[in-house]
Amino acid sequence: MITVSHLHKKYSKGNIVALNDVSMDIKKGEIAGLLGPNGAGKTTLIKIICGLTIPDSGEVIVSGIRMEEKTRLKIMEKIGAVFEGNRNLYWAISVLDNYYFYGSIKGKTSGQIKKNIEKYADLLKTKELLSRQVKTLSMGQKQRVAITAALLHEPEVLILDEPSNGLDIDSRFLLVDALKVLRDEMNMTLLIASHDVEFLRKTVDRIIIINNGIIADEFENIDITTDEIEKRYKISGDLKED
Repeated sequence: MITVSHLHKKYSKGNIVALNDVSMDIKKGEIAGLLGPNGAGKTTLIKIICGLTIPDSGEVIVSGIRMEEKTRLKIMEKIGAVFEGNRNLYWAISVLDNYYFYGSIKGKTSGQIKKNIEKYADLLKTKELLSRQVKTLSMGQKQRVAITAALLHEPEVLILDEPSNGLDIDSRFLLVDALKVLRDEMNMTLLIASHDVEFLRKTVDRIIIINNGIIADEFENIDITTDEIEKRYKISGDLKED
């Protein structure tokens, strides 16, 4: 579903090497976790996969389509993405208005948007929030609304950047359950970038370790502690475990 081959990305400001020969494969119908501390290269990698950042070299293939300038928009139609801070929402308008706005810019009709709101808002428990302004919502509610908005065009792939940040325990459980339904019942492929070890352990099928712009390892989801990860992969930083 997603193939990344030999990606390199360097930011001239600060002379920062964000990605150094990064390669990975995400299978269709898989929930994969990209685990690493802040500054490891997670957000740069997923922005490249989403077509929002151009790598210096390397290749990205999504659903059999190679990422190029002429194919970028076609690939973006296949991806739903929520970046840290719920930046895909307009906070001054209602949840419902956000849904219709984002559904329409993705080419969906009013009827299609209404149908998908019913499906995904029910899954993520946002129906009772439809009339509220986004700015009045809690962090957990905003996260669920943002994910619902990202699903309204029925993408094949959902990519989430630090989705558990600031969530209370009930919101975490609800989100874990909803993501598994997307995989199990809707055959969606998910890539979750996070530094939250416990959240990934409860959610993903496979963990990919990234640190200092390099893929350090990957393994099937196992019962491994934060301390073991930091020691094994020489990560000193802000990995989190509840």
